Amino acid sequence: MAQTAYEAPLGLMQAALAQAARTTGALELDGYEEALELAPSVLENAARFAGEVLSPLNRVGDRQPARCEAQGVVTSPGFPAAYQRFWRDGWVAMGAPEDRGGQGLPTLLTSVATEMWAGANLAFAMCPELASGAMTALREYGTAELMAHYEQRVTSGEWATTMCLTEPQAGSDLSTIRTRAEPDGAAWRLFGRKIYISWGDHDLTDNIVHFVLARTPDAPPGLKGISLFLVPKLMPQADGTPVRNDVRALSVEHKMGIRGSPTCVMAFGDSSGARGWLIGPLHDGLGCMFTIMNHLRLGVGLHSLGLAERALQLARGHARERLQGRNAAGAQRPIIEHADVRRMLLQMKSLTQAARCLAYTTAATLDVAQLATDPQFSAAAARRADLLTPVVKAWCSEVGVEVASLGVQVHGGMGFIDDAEISQVYRDARIGPIFEGTNYIQAQDLLGRKVLRDRGATLRALLDDMQAAARGLPEQASEPLHRLRAELIRGCDALRTASDHIVAAAGGEPELIGAVAWHFLQWLGVLAGGWQLALAAQALVAKAVGAQAVADSVKHAQADAGTARAIIDCAVFYSAHVLPRIHTHAAIVTRGAAPVSAASVADL
Repeated sequence: MAQTAYEAPLGLMQAALAQAARTTGALELDGYEEALELAPSVLENAARFAGEVLSPLNRVGDRQPARCEAQGVVTSPGFPAAYQRFWRDGWVAMGAPEDRGGQGLPTLLTSVATEMWAGANLAFAMCPELASGAMTALREYGTAELMAHYEQRVTSGEWATTMCLTEPQAGSDLSTIRTRAEPDGAAWRLFGRKIYISWGDHDLTDNIVHFVLARTPDAPPGLKGISLFLVPKLMPQADGTPVRNDVRALSVEHKMGIRGSPTCVMAFGDSSGARGWLIGPLHDGLGCMFTIMNHLRLGVGLHSLGLAERALQLARGHARERLQGRNAAGAQRPIIEHADVRRMLLQMKSLTQAARCLAYTTAATLDVAQLATDPQFSAAAARRADLLTPVVKAWCSEVGVEVASLGVQVHGGMGFIDDAEISQVYRDARIGPIFEGTNYIQAQDLLGRKVLRDRGATLRALLDDMQAAARGLPEQASEPLHRLRAELIRGCDALRTASDHIVAAAGGEPELIGAVAWHFLQWLGVLAGGWQLALAAQALVAKAVGAQAVADSVKHAQADAGTARAIIDCAVFYSAHVLPRIHTHAAIVTRGAAPVSAASVADL
């Protein structure tokens, strides 16, 4: 089966980018519009790198995975050379401040590139993804000495980073970690095992800087006793030459997907102890680590989005070439002419574009939170970004799996064999709902923390904005977008009522949040996707939807006519085939905890 390279959908990406910048108020930030003027050039170059360098290595990583040898982990053929080009071309440092050796580009723009890297080669993309969050944590909590030695090399990507949390007995519950840190003068000696460490060891860079959670001898029990340490693979001696630290990879996991990414079992302190340095206050390591984790949760959503786009490309290409069935004249026809195949492709495309717009909007909202000079504007953006981040991580990763699965279905039996790249895309996508906090954990965070914390105020403000966008669409029942308008308005009213009930009842129903949180998040995610497509459609239409109305609106939306038509098609299809899902989620949420609580654990 012929394979094609990933091709970034620049038209749809740039339309989503422009929408996010415009609707979040990011364009009002000082220097933001000027930074986005670089977008066409930056994204064209990123698309070229993704398609020409990373995409050809995607199948290589899957078929010739990283392996653990005596000298360390050896990565898939071509990966080291590609990474050297990647960091030297400045892609790792895109978003870092200019005075720190970066390019100072907005999170919104770097997020578009992140989608590209994942769409072309997720296993590769996972390696540099940690750098931005790691450097943010180091700048905020690290000492001047640590900054002097590590900042430039980590910022540029010359040295890679990892996040070491999980242990055999401590997965999502980090309160049970056993890795210990013993004082050693100005430094510490770490002893313990960490598992599932993405890119824990490799040959892409000369050094790897591990961010490790551990417990000190005087630590109180539970989460309050965890501290964060920087532990390098190589340390400088007095004369500056590097020496190996007491850190090594014991093995590499054999995984369902992302096989080109070495997921390692790491040993710290098998001998004299792995030397490390404290980052942030003692016993507040989890708070410091969340600086990295929140960045990665947006990254998971963007990675899942990239895989959804790749699945769409592969399925569309196959559907145009595969001949099955005959037309009225008796000639064979491509399967894309069959109604159900078109339905699946439209479902893939509308979900992908809705997720894209939502992820980009969250990235732009983070820019507003970080860069706005008005304290109230900044604080409101921070609250909204906090609310949307778990939705982007969880809903977009579910979209990634659904779209990849549909891609396999479009391929038919050909999609179920290893020779088809779509089978790899499906396997790669399945990690999205699991890592960096499972989607159930994201849902608990959304409902149990974010919504309950302010008694639904931030959610109500978001729902108000969603309804305002819906009211900008045609009201007439004869209009194709009328359904999107009506369903969004009704869906937001219903979610507002449900959230008010949960806020009032949660204190007296201990299992309520756990029982309904996942469906609550998915409900909000489906609505948010419709909101984003409503905003896109609103920018393209006035009173009527038609070729001329679209063409007249293209300049405002910063989209060409083909892209504009595709956006309208996505909005119309989404309203008919995706948005009705809110009724299922609503029915489950409103039935509360009883159906779950009543079931006997012994009978499951």
